[in-house]
Amino acid sequence: MSNRLSKLFVIFSLFLFSLVFLLFLVTNNYIWFFLYLFFVLFFSGCSGFKHFGFLLFIISFVVRLLFIVIADFPQFADFETLLSASKMFALGDYSFSNWWHFHTWGYQTGFVIYQGFILKFFNSVFFLKVLNVLYSSCLVLFVYFFGKRISSERSARVVSLFYMIYPFHIFMDTILANHHLATLLMYLGILFLVKKDKVFKDYIVAGVLIALGNIIRPEGIIVVASCLIFEFFLLSKKSVFSSLVRVFSFVFVYFLIGYMASFAVIKSGVNPSGLKNNDPLWKFILGFNYESCGYYVDSDSQYQFDRETELAIIKERAFGDLSRTGKLMLCKVNRFWLDSGFDFETGVFVNRSFSIFGFSVGLSSVLDGAITFNNCVYLFIFVLFILGLFVKRGCLSNESLFLLIMCVVTFFAFLLIEIQPRYAYFIQISIFILASSGIDFIFNRFSFFDKIFSFSWWKKTVKKVL
Repeated sequence: MSNRLSKLFVIFSLFLFSLVFLLFLVTNNYIWFFLYLFFVLFFSGCSGFKHFGFLLFIISFVVRLLFIVIADFPQFADFETLLSASKMFALGDYSFSNWWHFHTWGYQTGFVIYQGFILKFFNSVFFLKVLNVLYSSCLVLFVYFFGKRISSERSARVVSLFYMIYPFHIFMDTILANHHLATLLMYLGILFLVKKDKVFKDYIVAGVLIALGNIIRPEGIIVVASCLIFEFFLLSKKSVFSSLVRVFSFVFVYFLIGYMASFAVIKSGVNPSGLKNNDPLWKFILGFNYESCGYYVDSDSQYQFDRETELAIIKERAFGDLSRTGKLMLCKVNRFWLDSGFDFETGVFVNRSFSIFGFSVGLSSVLDGAITFNNCVYLFIFVLFILGLFVKRGCLSNESLFLLIMCVVTFFAFLLIEIQPRYAYFIQISIFILASSGIDFIFNRFSFFDKIFSFSWWKKTVKKVL
């Protein structure tokens, strides 16, 4: 009797504290992550979906389209400036080039021209957002297909399903930012650089795609630097000359297209500054600002366009107090790599509201849950990213090696220059892809774990019970 009572007591205790844990998950908004994790692990094991990529793209597109319809808010800050200039370009008015913004950062003219042409033919700001949805949905598909190349089908499904619903990148679709198209073009270019049987034309195509992406958003130098390191690692005595010719051709095409585009912008009268950066030291001034942790602050504007003053400020901030500089580096690493930044980027929308079936919903009421979910996803993926690197440390594929090199290059680049949460958009895609190796290890090492979330296992179990 006492034995039976003790068992019932243990079961009751288990039930009681399970409810406590469930309450913790619900009240702290963790429940949504665990529910989605269960869904992803279960759905990724369904072998019946032969056209998973197509389904993934459609769902990604619909989710993002619904979000930009619901959260169709006006642009703000630099994005508003870029949109205003794009509307002027569509009307044939190039006077925006006289604005201080475009005189200083002429490289943003490429994105203005792109948006201007779209507005000229379709005259719809919303259509620009739809194109962003299309590009970002293609990136979800890219995560899936690239993940399959370095891991298994199921692991690629897991990371792509998490990326599909990653709130930070979905939110970015509401902003007319230059990240989406530029990132898609550059990753398409990377595909040609990591092909197994590369030929000369692959380097040329890669140079063209990455250069076009760089015209939209100037992050191409990260890919170029990564390519040089990647080719150096793979260099062999037998292929030194051919490798040098191919890499030189890639770099030449990349810079040639950039130069030609800048020349065309100047000659057409769109912007006398072309696609140049007339204040390249500005990013370093911000990047070494200890008080702002490398973020933008208006007070640093006083140093602009005085090269000697800028160099003096950079030198003082970087080497004046090395302990302070060390703390700054730690802060920047934490903000850029370990903090998703979703709460920072969405701050401007806190007082906004949207309508669903006639009911007004304040965005601030859903932001807390979205931020928690976003942080859980990013932490989960980042842990898998590290796990994948550890288990594959001696046998990285060329694809994984290239993406890892890009992560390292990005790490050191942003130690020196300004950081913003949205600047991590480009490299986070590599982290999601590389995380598939971590998932792969878990599925292979813990076979029972794999079975539990297998549709066929549940089907057989239910049949046995019935």
